[in-house]
Amino acid sequence: MAGIRCHLFGLLMLLQSFFAFWSNAQSSEMVEKFRFSITAGGRYINRDSMPDAGNLDFMNYLYGQNFGADYGLLSLNFRMAPTEKIEFSATAVLLSDLIPNQLNIDVRYKPAPNDNPVTWGMIGSFYIYPQYLENYNSFHLFRDTGFIADLDPNFRQISVYDIGIALGPTLNFSKGRFHGEINFSLGISGFVPFDERISQKKKDANLRREYHYETHYSPALFFRPEAEAGIRLMSFGKTSGGIIIKAGGMWSERSINYKRTTYTWTTEDAITNEIKIEKQWYHKFEIEGGFYLAF
Repeated sequence: MAGIRCHLFGLLMLLQSFFAFWSNAQSSEMVEKFRFSITAGGRYINRDSMPDAGNLDFMNYLYGQNFGADYGLLSLNFRMAPTEKIEFSATAVLLSDLIPNQLNIDVRYKPAPNDNPVTWGMIGSFYIYPQYLENYNSFHLFRDTGFIADLDPNFRQISVYDIGIALGPTLNFSKGRFHGEINFSLGISGFVPFDERISQKKKDANLRREYHYETHYSPALFFRPEAEAGIRLMSFGKTSGGIIIKAGGMWSERSINYKRTTYTWTTEDAITNEIKIEKQWYHKFEIEGGFYLAF
């Protein structure tokens, strides 16, 4: 939890810094521009599949498909630019269950006036999004052949949340009906800790065993490029609308470390081990398209 508190503290410091920029930019004209967009697309998750060896590696059981997007996305984005130099945006993302369980918050500072065709600035981001972790009990099903390896008959699937902060440069361009944005961010992220239990029984005997996994917050650095392009199709008064397409990725070396407690026969007979898993490459790619309305 200390790592999560550091992330939240970092977010507050990031927002405080941008509010300071905002205060220094009060001489700028108050423009109060708004933009709402709705986009749909897919998310693709890739990670190196490393052998479990002697210890369970949860990274190997992040949900993924051989073909097509791993997750379908429906994103609702709202942007507000109270001045020419400051812009806030918030994005809620719905997966196939249509529950808004992902949140992205971005703050942009642009020292050059927005009426220039090309502007640059800085973007700070905070995000939290879920992933499915499933079928991890198969590690025991294949290894613990002398036991009924999992007494829980239900399919093992839980949601784990990835939380992170990032900072980097942003480049914006606008010409006629076309506009676009390119971001390059560096940040730190990690999975919110969780715990799972695997209960077993020896075949044709009364011996029982239980594995209790308590994961640790294992932060990792990441690189995240993003791009967006839009075309204005209509305008009436101060209101305009059009279509947009956006894409983004993330590259990082990650692991999920944990404490494993093994109980055999009774809870008093326990063995505890701290397990550090070797890091593996993790890559996320998203692409979406949709419509926007600006006013």
